[in-house]
Amino acid sequence: MSDKENSRDPKKDVSTTRRLRGRPKGSKNKPKQPIIVTKPSPDTLLSHVIEFASGVNIVESLFRFAMTHQTGLCVLSATGTVVNVTLQQEPGAIMVLHGQHNIVSLTGSFFPSGSAPPMLTTLTICLASSEGRMIGGAVVGPLVASGTVTVMVANFANAIYERLPLPIKENDKEGQSGGADNADGSGGFDGQQPRGPLNVQQVKYETFFAWGYDLGKPPY
Repeated sequence: MSDKENSRDPKKDVSTTRRLRGRPKGSKNKPKQPIIVTKPSPDTLLSHVIEFASGVNIVESLFRFAMTHQTGLCVLSATGTVVNVTLQQEPGAIMVLHGQHNIVSLTGSFFPSGSAPPMLTTLTICLASSEGRMIGGAVVGPLVASGTVTVMVANFANAIYERLPLPIKENDKEGQSGGADNADGSGGFDGQQPRGPLNVQQVKYETFFAWGYDLGKPPY
Protein backbone atom coordinates (compact mmCIF):
# COMPACT_ATOMS: atom_id res chain seq x y z
CA MET A 1 0.00 0.00 0.00
CA SER A 2 1.41 3.38 -0.99
CA ASP A 3 2.21 6.15 1.41
CA LYS A 4 -0.31 8.33 -0.41
CA GLU A 5 -3.15 5.96 0.41
CA ASN A 6 -2.03 5.60 4.04
CA SER A 7 -1.83 9.33 4.49
CA ARG A 8 -5.45 9.85 3.40
CA ASP A 9 -7.56 11.17 6.26
CA PRO A 10 -10.65 8.93 6.73
CA LYS A 11 -12.61 11.88 8.15
CA LYS A 12 -12.45 13.61 4.80
CA ASP A 13 -13.99 10.59 3.02
CA VAL A 14 -17.13 10.62 5.14
CA SER A 15 -19.72 12.72 3.32
CA THR A 16 -22.35 14.35 5.51
CA THR A 17 -25.90 14.61 4.12
CA ARG A 18 -28.04 17.48 5.34
CA ARG A 19 -31.64 16.66 6.20
CA LEU A 20 -34.09 18.78 4.26
CA ARG A 21 -36.87 20.49 6.13
CA GLY A 22 -40.48 20.96 5.11
CA ARG A 23 -42.62 19.03 2.68
CA PRO A 24 -41.13 17.31 -0.34
CA LYS A 25 -41.41 19.23 -3.56
CA GLY A 26 -44.72 18.63 -5.31
CA SER A 27 -46.41 16.95 -2.34
CA LYS A 28 -49.20 19.54 -2.25
CA ASN A 29 -50.21 18.77 -5.81
CA LYS A 30 -50.83 15.09 -5.26
CA PRO A 31 -54.46 14.09 -5.91
CA LYS A 32 -56.48 13.30 -2.79
CA GLN A 33 -58.68 10.27 -2.46
CA PRO A 34 -62.37 11.14 -2.94
CA ILE A 35 -64.73 10.69 0.00
CA ILE A 36 -67.49 8.29 -1.03
CA VAL A 37 -70.63 8.04 1.12
CA THR A 38 -71.98 4.53 0.56
CA LYS A 39 -74.98 4.84 2.87
CA PRO A 40 -76.90 8.01 3.80
CA SER A 41 -77.02 8.87 7.47
CA PRO A 42 -80.47 8.60 9.09
CA ASP A 43 -79.80 11.90 10.87
CA THR A 44 -79.17 13.82 7.65
CA LEU A 45 -81.70 16.42 6.55
CA LEU A 46 -82.66 16.24 2.88
CA SER A 47 -84.29 19.35 1.45
CA HIS A 48 -87.01 19.28 -1.20
CA VAL A 49 -88.53 22.01 -3.33
CA ILE A 50 -92.08 20.82 -4.06
CA GLU A 51 -94.32 22.44 -6.65
CA PHE A 52 -98.09 22.04 -6.41
CA ALA A 53 -100.29 22.54 -9.43
CA SER A 54 -103.50 24.54 -9.28
CA GLY A 55 -106.33 22.67 -7.55
CA VAL A 56 -104.07 20.36 -5.51
CA ASN A 57 -104.68 19.98 -1.77
CA ILE A 58 -101.31 20.90 -0.26
CA VAL A 59 -102.01 19.40 3.17
CA GLU A 60 -103.15 16.06 1.78
CA SER A 61 -100.23 15.89 -0.65
CA LEU A 62 -97.63 16.54 2.04
CA PHE A 63 -99.21 13.95 4.33
CA ARG A 64 -99.19 11.33 1.57
CA PHE A 65 -95.58 12.18 0.75
CA ALA A 66 -94.57 11.55 4.39
CA MET A 67 -96.57 8.32 4.55
CA THR A 68 -95.25 6.99 1.23
CA HIS A 69 -91.61 7.58 2.10
CA GLN A 70 -92.06 6.81 5.83
CA THR A 71 -90.25 9.97 6.78
CA GLY A 72 -90.90 13.12 8.73
CA LEU A 73 -91.35 16.46 6.99
CA CYS A 74 -90.54 19.92 8.31
CA VAL A 75 -92.23 22.66 6.27
CA LEU A 76 -89.92 25.68 6.09
CA SER A 77 -91.57 28.18 3.74
CA ALA A 78 -93.97 28.55 0.84
CA THR A 79 -94.89 30.98 -1.91
CA GLY A 80 -98.02 31.19 -4.02
CA THR A 81 -101.76 31.67 -3.75
CA VAL A 82 -104.38 29.48 -2.05
CA VAL A 83 -108.16 29.60 -2.09
CA ASN A 84 -110.92 29.00 0.48
CA VAL A 85 -108.78 28.37 3.57
CA THR A 86 -110.17 27.17 6.91
CA LEU A 87 -108.20 28.38 9.94
CA GLN A 88 -108.34 27.92 13.69
CA GLN A 89 -107.00 30.86 15.67
CA GLU A 90 -108.01 29.63 19.12
CA PRO A 91 -109.72 26.52 20.51
CA GLY A 92 -113.25 26.35 19.16
CA ALA A 93 -112.89 29.38 16.87
CA ILE A 94 -113.01 28.32 13.22
CA MET A 95 -112.70 30.88 10.42
CA VAL A 96 -113.28 30.29 6.72
CA LEU A 97 -111.51 32.64 4.32
CA HIS A 98 -113.24 32.76 0.95
CA GLY A 99 -111.45 33.77 -2.20
CA GLN A 100 -107.76 33.91 -3.02
CA HIS A 101 -105.06 34.76 -0.49
CA ASN A 102 -101.30 35.05 -0.90
CA ILE A 103 -99.07 32.90 1.31
CA VAL A 104 -96.78 34.97 3.53
CA SER A 105 -95.42 32.06 5.57
CA LEU A 106 -96.14 28.36 6.00
CA THR A 107 -94.55 26.25 8.73
CA GLY A 108 -95.28 22.95 10.37
CA SER A 109 -94.38 19.29 10.46
CA PHE A 110 -95.68 15.93 9.32
CA PHE A 111 -94.82 12.56 10.83
CA PRO A 112 -95.68 9.04 9.73
CA SER A 113 -98.75 7.64 11.43
CA GLY A 114 -98.14 6.72 15.07
CA SER A 115 -94.58 8.07 15.28
CA ALA A 116 -95.37 11.35 17.04
CA PRO A 117 -98.15 12.99 19.08
CA PRO A 118 -101.04 14.34 16.95
CA MET A 119 -100.38 17.94 18.00
CA LEU A 120 -97.06 17.89 16.15
CA THR A 121 -98.67 17.09 12.80
CA THR A 122 -100.04 20.50 11.92
CA LEU A 123 -99.53 23.47 9.64
CA THR A 124 -99.54 27.13 10.60
CA ILE A 125 -100.06 29.66 7.85
CA CYS A 126 -100.03 33.44 7.51
CA LEU A 127 -102.00 34.90 4.59
CA ALA A 128 -102.44 38.30 2.98
CA SER A 129 -105.66 39.30 1.24
CA SER A 130 -105.89 41.45 -1.86
CA GLU A 131 -106.65 44.44 0.40
CA GLY A 132 -103.43 43.87 2.34
CA ARG A 133 -105.07 42.42 5.45
CA MET A 134 -102.92 39.86 7.27
CA ILE A 135 -104.44 36.87 9.00
CA GLY A 136 -103.07 33.59 10.24
CA GLY A 137 -103.78 30.46 12.20
CA ALA A 138 -103.63 26.68 12.13
CA VAL A 139 -104.86 24.99 8.97
CA VAL A 140 -107.78 22.72 9.89
CA GLY A 141 -109.19 22.04 6.43
CA PRO A 142 -108.08 21.66 2.83
CA LEU A 143 -105.38 24.02 1.61
CA VAL A 144 -106.03 24.22 -2.13
CA ALA A 145 -103.49 25.83 -4.43
CA SER A 146 -104.79 28.55 -6.75
CA GLY A 147 -102.05 28.57 -9.33
CA THR A 148 -98.58 27.15 -8.81
CA VAL A 149 -97.51 26.94 -5.15
CA THR A 150 -93.89 26.21 -4.20
CA VAL A 151 -93.15 24.72 -0.78
CA MET A 152 -89.71 24.23 0.78
CA VAL A 153 -89.53 21.20 3.08
CA ALA A 154 -86.84 19.11 4.77
CA ASN A 155 -87.31 15.43 5.53
CA PHE A 156 -85.71 13.48 8.36
CA ALA A 157 -85.69 9.84 9.42
CA ASN A 158 -84.82 10.14 13.11
CA ALA A 159 -86.54 12.56 15.45
CA ILE A 160 -86.08 12.26 19.21
CA TYR A 161 -89.22 13.15 21.15
CA GLU A 162 -88.39 14.64 24.55
CA ARG A 163 -90.65 15.86 27.34
CA LEU A 164 -89.33 18.75 29.44
CA PRO A 165 -88.58 19.23 32.20
CA LEU A 166 -87.11 15.77 32.64
CA PRO A 167 -87.61 14.08 36.03
CA ILE A 168 -84.81 14.59 38.55
CA LYS A 169 -83.84 11.99 41.14
CA GLU A 170 -83.91 12.84 44.83
CA ASN A 171 -80.12 12.55 45.06
CA ASP A 172 -79.72 15.07 42.27
CA LYS A 173 -82.04 17.54 44.00
CA GLU A 174 -79.79 17.61 47.07
CA GLY A 175 -76.70 18.32 44.97
CA GLN A 176 -78.29 21.24 43.13
CA SER A 177 -78.52 24.77 44.49
CA GLY A 178 -80.84 27.30 42.93
CA GLY A 179 -81.48 25.15 39.87
CA ALA A 180 -77.89 25.46 38.65
CA ASP A 181 -76.45 22.85 36.31
CA ASN A 182 -73.98 20.25 37.51
CA ALA A 183 -70.30 20.73 36.94
CA ASP A 184 -70.21 17.99 34.33
CA GLY A 185 -72.76 19.83 32.22
CA SER A 186 -75.45 17.17 32.56
CA GLY A 187 -77.80 19.53 34.45
CA GLY A 188 -81.29 18.14 34.92
CA PHE A 189 -80.90 15.32 32.41
CA ASP A 190 -80.85 12.67 35.15
CA GLY A 191 -77.26 11.68 34.53
CA GLN A 192 -77.71 11.52 30.76
CA GLN A 193 -76.19 13.91 28.31
CA PRO A 194 -78.70 15.81 26.16
CA ARG A 195 -79.12 14.26 22.78
CA GLY A 196 -77.58 16.21 19.95
CA PRO A 197 -79.48 17.93 17.14
CA LEU A 198 -79.92 16.54 13.68
CA ASN A 199 -76.93 16.69 11.38
CA VAL A 200 -77.53 19.52 8.92
CA GLN A 201 -74.03 19.60 7.48
CA GLN A 202 -74.82 17.28 4.58
CA VAL A 203 -77.73 18.99 2.85
CA LYS A 204 -78.84 17.84 -0.57
CA TYR A 205 -81.39 19.39 -2.90
CA GLU A 206 -84.05 17.71 -4.96
CA THR A 207 -87.09 19.02 -6.81
CA PHE A 208 -90.40 17.21 -6.85
CA PHE A 209 -93.53 18.15 -8.75
CA ALA A 210 -96.83 17.37 -7.10
CA TRP A 211 -98.50 16.48 -10.37
CA GLY A 212 -95.89 13.75 -10.82
CA TYR A 213 -97.52 11.72 -8.03
CA ASP A 214 -100.78 9.85 -8.31
CA LEU A 215 -102.47 11.92 -5.64
CA GLY A 216 -105.84 12.12 -7.31
CA LYS A 217 -108.18 15.08 -7.21
CA PRO A 218 -109.19 16.56 -3.85
CA PRO A 219 -112.58 15.29 -2.62
CA TYR A 220 -114.30 18.70 -2.77
